[in-house]
Amino acid sequence: MKISIAEGLYLIALDDEEGRLLAAAEKSIVPGLISAALLELHLLKKVAIKDNVIEVLDQTGTGNGILDNILKKVKSGVGLIDAVENLAHTFKDIQEDLNELLVQRGILKKEATKLMWIPLSERMDNANYAFEAEIRKSLQAIVFKSAKPTNSFVILMSLIYDCNILDEVFRDKDELIDAVKVAKDIVNSPVVSEDVSKALKVLKAHFQK
Repeated sequence: MKISIAEGLYLIALDDEEGRLLAAAEKSIVPGLISAALLELHLLKKVAIKDNVIEVLDQTGTGNGILDNILKKVKSGVGLIDAVENLAHTFKDIQEDLNELLVQRGILKKEATKLMWIPLSERMDNANYAFEAEIRKSLQAIVFKSAKPTNSFVILMSLIYDCNILDEVFRDKDELIDAVKVAKDIVNSPVVSEDVSKALKVLKAHFQK
């Protein structure tokens, strides 16, 4: 089973101990997830992103409900940042959609905290940590072993940095310094096309505002 870039980003953004979203990602996670979805749709040749303008190429389904819902709503001729902002408003509950999808796939499980019989809060627990562990292992290999990243991992690492959660993967201060350098420069990776590189740079500037 393969997970999408947005799903990978969301798994990193969840606090494994608390079972909820990391505070650092609260403001950025929805546009971050939308950005991940749009860039994955580009990799799947469902949309083109040329000079940071979106063109819809193919609206047949991908098999991923979240990607398909976004594909139905995205419009040709819209700038990337405008599309991210518009879709972030439309899909403001995308985290709940991801929770449901990942629960269905057995990657997360929903746990309710109760006092007697009264539900007090709900948390998302990692039911199958192998997926997140593989993501972390691959990111660390990119930073410390100069492993060649895939298109998806270039996008994922850049967005993890944009969402202010790189320190969730690289918790040691010295390791984080190295990871920040790689994450900042990964937008220039020869692995990705010029269009993806431009898109990541524009998104990075947008998230840093």
